[in-house]
Amino acid sequence: MRPFQYHDGQREVQREANSVPAADKLSTWVGPVATYANEADLIVLASRVGSVMHVAALSGPTPLVSASALKEDVVISVPRVITERLPVDGAWGGIVINPATARRSRVAGRPVVRDETVELPCTVAFTNCRKYMTPTSSTGSTPHVGPTHEIVCALDDPWMLHTVAGGETAFLVTETPNGVADVSHRGGQAGFLRYSPDARTLAWTEYLGDGMFVSTGNLRQRGRFALIVLELETGDAVRLNGTAHYSNVRRERHERVDALLQANEPFPVQGQIEATIESAARLVAFCLPRVRVARRARITSEDTTAVQHPQ
Repeated sequence: MRPFQYHDGQREVQREANSVPAADKLSTWVGPVATYANEADLIVLASRVGSVMHVAALSGPTPLVSASALKEDVVISVPRVITERLPVDGAWGGIVINPATARRSRVAGRPVVRDETVELPCTVAFTNCRKYMTPTSSTGSTPHVGPTHEIVCALDDPWMLHTVAGGETAFLVTETPNGVADVSHRGGQAGFLRYSPDARTLAWTEYLGDGMFVSTGNLRQRGRFALIVLELETGDAVRLNGTAHYSNVRRERHERVDALLQANEPFPVQGQIEATIESAARLVAFCLPRVRVARRARITSEDTTAVQHPQ
């Protein structure tokens, strides 16, 4: 697999944060993507077709997919039923994640339909660190593809306000300049998402990450996004659509070579997202309900880099 190709928006944010050396090192590192895909109990995929960004989820007991890696080339076989929710005439981008084990990887490629499966030969595949995930596991004994349907929400809908205010697990859907979707995890303590229905604004803090700035660089270049906020107890989700701007606010701008840094606080600030919300929807049965894993603690930047590192 060729090195990850950063576009101008990602490079711009990296230069502001002085993380270009760290990003360059990570551009050639794939990591255990196939292993993490086979162990994922939640997979979120997105595809831009025309003016519409489609989003679908596969959840349930592992393994949900069959993934293999030949050297660093990753191929993921997804049940064909997902095509009921996700069109196959555009590239797919997504995330494979198991929050209970704090394992996640990002993937993208152009789907190929087979008899019972859809193969995704990955042109993009890389593994993220273990930070900021609320440890949860999927319920259910059979795989589920969602959402079953969408309900348009008023921007001051009480259920939506409650879900966003208490949200700890969210997925940020952005796109590259050539229209390929990217799905990244956003997590934190309840209240990290700050939504004002009167002003139609959404904001959250971007915590210290790995220095690649893939999603935030996409926002610099394209601006449009969707944020999927899970309601763990039901598996329903809020979808917020709009435009967003990312600002680097971290004062420490020494040249960054290492992808992982240990901080003296759990959620060190890297930047801020300021967004304008245009529409919202309730994604019914987006995934199977999820339960908290009490015996596991959330990994943060306060943990050692050995703990933060994929393992």
